[in-house]
Amino acid sequence: MSSILGASLKVITFLAVLAIICLAIGVEGYAFIEIYNTVSKMISGYTAEDEIIKKCLKSLDLVLLGVIFFTIATALFELYITNIKNLPSWLVVKDLDGLKALMIKMVIFIMTISFTGRIVTYNSGIDILYLGASLALVVTALTYFLLNKKDT
Repeated sequence: MSSILGASLKVITFLAVLAIICLAIGVEGYAFIEIYNTVSKMISGYTAEDEIIKKCLKSLDLVLLGVIFFTIATALFELYITNIKNLPSWLVVKDLDGLKALMIKMVIFIMTISFTGRIVTYNSGIDILYLGASLALVVTALTYFLLNKKDT
């Protein structure tokens, strides 16, 4: 009975990994289309710097999001299905807490890139302060979680 349950869990996890890889490929494809459109505009002499910068950072955001999905798929595969040889040490996941820590670090990185894009194209108003403060609180809470999870 337990071998059937174990095999079923591996199949379900494998399907989840495949779904995440499909999502990653879709996000990367969309990012490449955005990059192509942005580069085409730059080559054709488009001069609205704010818009070009915003599109470049959006493209970077999308590429990184796709990489994060690939990373999560790899970590889930290694954690639940089988070990993968020759992975970089930062991608080796030994338990679920390691996967959560990896995801949290990546989320913080994406939030930083997104906020940078908003700062670069920022015009006026105090709303950027509220956004920055709320992101700082989230990053602080996530960092606190990462630092204190080792104690549990």
